[in-house]
Amino acid sequence: MAEFRSVEIDFDVHKFIELARESFAETPNTVLRRLLGIDAARPVQSVTGGGVMRAWSGKGVLLPHGTRVRMDYNGRTHEGEIIDGSWLVEGERYSSPSAAAGGTARTKSGKRTNLDGWTYWWALMPDEATWVRLSEMRCDEPNPSEPKVTDEEREIEVKHSHISVADLPPEGEVMAALEALLERKKRAVTPSEAYRNLADEFKLSTEQRSRLMDNGNVCHWENRVQWARNSLVKDGIMARGPRGHWGLAKL
Repeated sequence: MAEFRSVEIDFDVHKFIELARESFAETPNTVLRRLLGIDAARPVQSVTGGGVMRAWSGKGVLLPHGTRVRMDYNGRTHEGEIIDGSWLVEGERYSSPSAAAGGTARTKSGKRTNLDGWTYWWALMPDEATWVRLSEMRCDEPNPSEPKVTDEEREIEVKHSHISVADLPPEGEVMAALEALLERKKRAVTPSEAYRNLADEFKLSTEQRSRLMDNGNVCHWENRVQWARNSLVKDGIMARGPRGHWGLAKL
């Protein structure tokens, strides 16, 4: 399995790499491997002498062996991979995203710094095409500070709320749309992927997608989708976990 190293490049090389990107999801390392003709699909070998490679898990998030990770800090991109239950970043092993961020990132003066790795790291799981921010993988449970209410109760609540939610699709429709989305995808999706796809399906405006609840911390639309997912889990239609993976129970 490849190990990653940080290298210094001048502006012209950086510009060339950026222009050669085929998509935002393609990292500078991937661009160079493609341009240099390096076969990125080398067989994975066990670093422990054989057997099944372990996934990394923390705070309800599961990253399979082979998951690629990256973060940007202070103008530099740092890349690594989940190898047998550990974060292997630029040749060093870490046990958590924050440890990997703090051990890798440097300030402008070259000093180490303490960072919340959940905020900085992005992950690309094996056989997936979309990078997901690590913190978003934890946002799959309804906010416990917001009580569960029916659509009728929600309309009553609107009368006493400074922010209206009456123009959002009712939970029943969101449940049906979420189940249909998973049927079409034939795979699990991330919470952010569900929010975006369903918002597109219901043709929600930017304001509807980003509107916050009265507490100013929770997005109304995401909270509506989370409750729909929670109801589907209780009905046995969707699987309960792992966090960051929303899939049908029968898959």
